[in-house]
Amino acid sequence: MTRHVLLVARAVTHTAGHDAVHRLAADLRAALGAPVSACFLDGATPSLHDALDTAVADGAGEVLLVPIHLPPDRYLGTWIRRAHTHWAARKDHPPPVRVTAPLAAQPTLVTAVTEAIAGPHQLLNGAAGPFRSAAWSTVPRHRHHVLVCRGPRCTAYGANAVADILTRRLAAHGLGGDDVLITATGCLFPCNLGPLVVVHPDDTWYPHVNADLATRIADDHLRRGQPVDGRQPRSST
Repeated sequence: MTRHVLLVARAVTHTAGHDAVHRLAADLRAALGAPVSACFLDGATPSLHDALDTAVADGAGEVLLVPIHLPPDRYLGTWIRRAHTHWAARKDHPPPVRVTAPLAAQPTLVTAVTEAIAGPHQLLNGAAGPFRSAAWSTVPRHRHHVLVCRGPRCTAYGANAVADILTRRLAAHGLGGDDVLITATGCLFPCNLGPLVVVHPDDTWYPHVNADLATRIADDHLRRGQPVDGRQPRSST
């Protein structure tokens, strides 16, 4: 039985953090001589759902999930189980999926920290750049602020692809940060309506955003200022 290992992480605020998780997976793949990949519960690609699909397509007879967040993250542990249940319910014959104890609970983590303490050190001195800047006191001039939910449910529903389409379409139209500011967010709460995109200052909420709707939001609403069909009306209660 071929076992595929998936390192499961939370999103971080910079691309280099995502790259580090992928490098760790590559190093483990070389060390184990077995399939090891990185995936993310929210906010980054590939999603846990997509990674599970890829493992199945690659012939996995079993999948082992390794939560790698430090310190232990109850949110990650809870949502790994929820995401797996949602994924497995849509498969005819899913392979068995198991999960390890959190990385921070592994006794050998003490060894890793001990080796870091005993290893090479770098003295902190000199100037590393300003902590504050006058430019960081200026409110951006963007015409629209777009919130793209990248929480675990919206990620499972396809938010990663939605964010990518919006970014690429706006770039194709030559719309930069002074025109439209796209911000990935955590949960925006009406999770059953995901993937969710919110356009401010118009206070326009778009539910169930797919590739077609994302394209129309970029082309019509954000480029031409014309909201498109598919908006979610505000509750009157």
